[in-house]
Amino acid sequence: MNGQTTVFLAGFGGPESLDQVPDFVESVLGRKPPDHVIPEVVNRYETIGGGSPLPGTTRRQAALLEKELGERGHQSKVHVGMLHARPTITATADEIASEGVDDVIVVSLAPYRCEVSTDAYEAAVAEALGGRVASVRFAPDWNLSPRYVSSLAEMLGAKLQEAPPGSPVIFAAHSLPQRMIEQGDPYATQLQGTASAVAAELGLKEWELAYQSVSAAAREPWLRPSVEDAMDLFAEAGVRSVVVDPIGFIADHVETLYDNDVEHRAHAEAIGVDFYRCLCLNEHPGLIAALADVVEGVG
Repeated sequence: MNGQTTVFLAGFGGPESLDQVPDFVESVLGRKPPDHVIPEVVNRYETIGGGSPLPGTTRRQAALLEKELGERGHQSKVHVGMLHARPTITATADEIASEGVDDVIVVSLAPYRCEVSTDAYEAAVAEALGGRVASVRFAPDWNLSPRYVSSLAEMLGAKLQEAPPGSPVIFAAHSLPQRMIEQGDPYATQLQGTASAVAAELGLKEWELAYQSVSAAAREPWLRPSVEDAMDLFAEAGVRSVVVDPIGFIADHVETLYDNDVEHRAHAEAIGVDFYRCLCLNEHPGLIAALADVVEGVG
């Protein structure tokens, strides 16, 4: 990185209030959802406080990244654009273009590439900025960035200290239609690589990668095993406590605050298993440093 560079953090987004839920769900699905879906989603957001903390966390991550890059000697302005929430990728692109920026580095806030996250973010940014700035460069996938892996290991290691010795770990990530993987998405392979790296750093002997948060409007097979399936198998083997670590997400939001903390906890209680959940990295200094490393690595 030389001179002044603009960094575009591209993320998923979430509804910050209940009135934003219908538009958010329709944006995610790309179609009008079945009638039963919106009330179910609204109930989830009501349960976790009335909205998603994800957009706010993303904005704070951007501010921390800008500070980190400045401390490393880079004159960089960090913008946030979200695929399904405000500020949208299009609105952020308009702002960047109005500033007369020459060079933009785009970093996906999804460490694991798939067509509905990084691929979609990059396509949206390319369309929104095309011909409006001199250079748009996309950061490579960063699921094995050393500081990202070590930060995940640090957080999980601390949670394991709270759980009974020998508690197995279930690494959790958002499920996707199996079709996407069969068509070449590296998502599942990258998740397995990161989970293996974290497990190796901590010397874990018992762990499993599982999936969660299948869309309520799903019409085809999605990735398995589910987190509930993994808990059931451990329980059948005599395990009485598990640690769920949602490494598929870098920030806590409805998939962790509801799916993990409410649904998965209830399932664990129903099968007689003590449930521990590792927080996401959120604003962890190691995550911010890893993102700065990614930006610097673009050149």
